[in-house]
Amino acid sequence: MSESILTRREGHVALLTLNDPSTLNSLSLEAIRSLLAQLQALKSDAQVRALVITGAGRGFCTGWQLGDGEVPGIAGESLGMRQSHLMESYFNPVIQALHESPVPVVAAVNGVCAGAGVSIALAADVVLASDQASFVLTFAPKLGLVPDLGASWKLPRLIGWARAQAVTMLGEKVSAETAERWGMIWRSLPAAALMPEAMALANRLAANPPGICREVREVFSAAQLQSLEAQMDLERQRQRGLLDAPSFSEGVKAFQEKRPADFYRS
Repeated sequence: MSESILTRREGHVALLTLNDPSTLNSLSLEAIRSLLAQLQALKSDAQVRALVITGAGRGFCTGWQLGDGEVPGIAGESLGMRQSHLMESYFNPVIQALHESPVPVVAAVNGVCAGAGVSIALAADVVLASDQASFVLTFAPKLGLVPDLGASWKLPRLIGWARAQAVTMLGEKVSAETAERWGMIWRSLPAAALMPEAMALANRLAANPPGICREVREVFSAAQLQSLEAQMDLERQRQRGLLDAPSFSEGVKAFQEKRPADFYRS
């Protein structure tokens, strides 16, 4: 597997590190392919119960590596057509893999986060950011492009229409402190505390009942697209299945016995 994405395991937590610090972890074709392959491989690893994504060096991710000469294309194909194919084959599937992850995902944004990097961070379930980090969408004012990889769907829902439209059209840099205040991320904290807190939080999530973080993610996503009546019916259906699952029985038993629940006991 490529060195552009480093993977290591600490207990039941997998840590993926975007590893091209000389470019602030911009994504080459090789890197995005590797990231997708890593995410797909982790889906079938039963020992992994939570995932942390971060970047090496001073940046989290600055998006697509502009000027990448390795981008494949067909003779006569325009840049737009070629990039559209790359988004369909690699970039969008990365976001979809994060959104459909069977385990909770924590983004530890250690530095500058721009373009597609913002989309990757916001695709996580919980986003922590160093107080040295910042978020910026340069698509519109710098490149004449719209936000992609789900950012146009996620950002207005997190920070509101007015803020999302302004920071996108103006290319305004959003500090980690502001991102927390706006509800764009979970928490901003000192740089030295970022990874210890991210790993601690991931371990807490890893102890949750199997699959429950995905269940929460999916019902919240559904709530953005349907009526209150339809959402309550979805909640009813999911509770019917979850109340009959082993995790609920273990949770009740642990409560009665005044002990921590062990949802993974054999």
